[in-house]
Amino acid sequence: MKTKKAIKIFTLLVVIINIASIVFVDFFYSQIVRLASSILFLLLFVFYKIKDKNLIAFICLLIVADAFDLYYNQPFIVEIYSVIKMSAFFLLCINLYKKIRHQKLGNSITGLFITVVIINILIGYKAVSEISTLLEYSQLLSIQLYWMVCVFSGALAAKFYFCNDSDKAVYFVAFTFLFIFTDLSGFIANFFEAYIFFYFERVLYFLGFMTLGYYLFFTSKAEIKHN
Repeated sequence: MKTKKAIKIFTLLVVIINIASIVFVDFFYSQIVRLASSILFLLLFVFYKIKDKNLIAFICLLIVADAFDLYYNQPFIVEIYSVIKMSAFFLLCINLYKKIRHQKLGNSITGLFITVVIINILIGYKAVSEISTLLEYSQLLSIQLYWMVCVFSGALAAKFYFCNDSDKAVYFVAFTFLFIFTDLSGFIANFFEAYIFFYFERVLYFLGFMTLGYYLFFTSKAEIKHN
């Protein structure tokens, strides 16, 4: 319980600092603050001796993506950023698949899942098509592929929740969707010039780290009890 409270307080401080950085410094330095904050979360998890290697690797890839995002105006950065994020969410998909590969949903819910996945992929295709004149073909393709991986990871996380009605499943689905909506907010802010979404991006991103921390510590605590 103390650990969850510490993560919550730490997240609140990080969110306040990041929102202040958007207001008071230029965008480049604001991105540095975001990167530093991500690294601090990783150090926090390492300090508490979290052992889930897949999710630690997931966090490391998020941090690497943040580092590349500092140079967003350079050639091929959009493609590199998308590939790194795809790799992160692909790891997440593998993690989820291992948990739910033997679990089945009813036919009606499975049909609903497939429909939602298709609709979200089409929405992503339509949204990216709206900015096709602003980007190179390789950039458009990398964003589309990244969105597809995000949709599949979200679907797997939702299935994990439906098959495992527990706090652990709630935390997993929460941080998965929070990280997906983080980049969706960044996409809207950058390409549709709705700059208010930069604030949503920062808040959602660190709430994602908070719920990821809840999941990691919940799992770690369960392993200790099991042993």
